[in-house]
Amino acid sequence: MATAQKAVVSYAQKEIDDAKYDKPCCSYEEQIKKGLFLKFCLENIDCYTDDEQDKLISVCNRFSQNCGGCVITDADLTAFKSTAKGKELTAKFISLDPDVAYFISMNGLSDTTQITATDTFVKALKSANLWTKFHSIHPFVGSSLGAKAYNLKNPATFLMTWGSGAINTAKGVDFDGTTNGYGDLNLNFVSLGYTSTADIHISFYTPDANTIARNIGWGAQTATGNDRITMVFDGIGLNHFVDIWSDNVSAGRLTVSGDAGDAGFYMTSTASASDLRLRRNKTALATSTGLRDINPVPNFDLFMGSLDVANVATYGTTRTFGIFTVGYNLTNTESDTLNDIVDTYLTSLNRK
Repeated sequence: MATAQKAVVSYAQKEIDDAKYDKPCCSYEEQIKKGLFLKFCLENIDCYTDDEQDKLISVCNRFSQNCGGCVITDADLTAFKSTAKGKELTAKFISLDPDVAYFISMNGLSDTTQITATDTFVKALKSANLWTKFHSIHPFVGSSLGAKAYNLKNPATFLMTWGSGAINTAKGVDFDGTTNGYGDLNLNFVSLGYTSTADIHISFYTPDANTIARNIGWGAQTATGNDRITMVFDGIGLNHFVDIWSDNVSAGRLTVSGDAGDAGFYMTSTASASDLRLRRNKTALATSTGLRDINPVPNFDLFMGSLDVANVATYGTTRTFGIFTVGYNLTNTESDTLNDIVDTYLTSLNRK
């Protein structure tokens, strides 16, 4: 703290040696003091305890005593952090992972809490050797649906297109339960080179429980439905099922009975034609060794919160999504590791 105090005092002595605390400052001096204080607060965000930070801010505010125009408000600080310089200083201060810095430059994220949480999340994935497992990671951060459309793994790919029933919320993205409530990932498994023998995982976190029949987690299928990949909750029948490269009958289908689908982190993963697993948090809900369907992979975009039936959103969801990922198969151990990393991320954003 001594170094920070010295820097502030040195500035004060250099720039306002002749100023009096009871003398209103001119516009130029006011802006200088504001700029210094904003920069100072930004560079020290989350660096000290609340008590230490209060003391440091008090040192800065000493030099604007009796001058209301020089006192920095939360709104001033928020506005500054959304500017190009504010983002630059934020990035330098917390030493952002380069992939996070690129993501921020694309979606315009300026909220320090969300930036820090996203940076911690990515660094944890890389430390656990999971980063390369993903095609898309949608962490749903930002102030608008437009910002939440970006793919953290590579913001230049799989930009989400929202249906009119998508709702921006502090918990992530909510949906209105109609066929207009969906997110099109613009991710086509055929375009990615997938076949029905390929491994895959799809995961998401939802903070609420299922309450309706045909509540869709995600999906894509042909018009006839015999080539499909989907997850469906049935609140009336107290069951849900997952189809991976399925014929909509039995091949490639995994059914969970007596479970309507509580809040939690859902992970569907498959490593081979005779391996299909569904987990919620760290609990295995069901497994299947039944063979997949040999028909082609559906050549349509994967929808979140709805079933894409030959480019038409069908059914919907009432659930909120706090994060959504698509990628290669994750082992049970890797799934548990991802669960812990996601849990830390969601908790830091008060999404649980």
